[in-house]
Amino acid sequence: MRSGAMLLALMALPCAGISAAKSKPLPNGTYTNAEDSYFATEAKQPTIPWIGVTVAAGNVQSVDAFGAVVTAPVPLTTLKPEKGKGGALTLTLPDGRTTQLRRARPVTCWAAVRKSPAKAAGAPDWHFMRDVKMHDQGGRALIGQAVAGAEPVVIRLRSVTWSGSRTSSNRPSLVLYVHKPDEPDQAVSYAWADEGAARIGINLRWMQASCTIDGMEKPSQVSSKTFRG
Repeated sequence: MRSGAMLLALMALPCAGISAAKSKPLPNGTYTNAEDSYFATEAKQPTIPWIGVTVAAGNVQSVDAFGAVVTAPVPLTTLKPEKGKGGALTLTLPDGRTTQLRRARPVTCWAAVRKSPAKAAGAPDWHFMRDVKMHDQGGRALIGQAVAGAEPVVIRLRSVTWSGSRTSSNRPSLVLYVHKPDEPDQAVSYAWADEGAARIGINLRWMQASCTIDGMEKPSQVSSKTFRG
């Protein structure tokens, strides 16, 4: 009887050792599959939708390239950290393929768009924006919208590894693009720098912009001193 009672008591204890392991929480941050999506199109493979998410305290939201919350293009239930890669997540698509979402670095930019007409004395007139927040995984920001005389433009930033390209010999780069709002996939122009650069800028005469990776420069260095109106 004693052995039977002891067996029943042991069966009633919680079985911590054989319980299902809880899934590892997703690290906080912003992630996108901008590189996977771009190179799938370049290689003429089946389309991979552009996917961006923000993770905060376990809460996952789907966001667009401007950071606005949107409806997820595909279910996010299979989103999980990549093994051995603290800066990426893997998402399984409905058709069974996987796509990598890389962790974005936050970026602070300034941008200026020339206004028309010029000032009374003939000097150029500029619409200037500072402290523009975006990120380096295809993040975008709209400049000059609803400002009289200023042509609206979109700036976009990518850290391109070229790992998705089978033919390119390009080196990993930080690339700053300029787009017209009605042509989001066609850049008007772009500039590039080494992948380890802290800052990148562009000057097209009619617009200028400079972006700094947050934390890579001292606060005293992050300024608009290079702006030339």
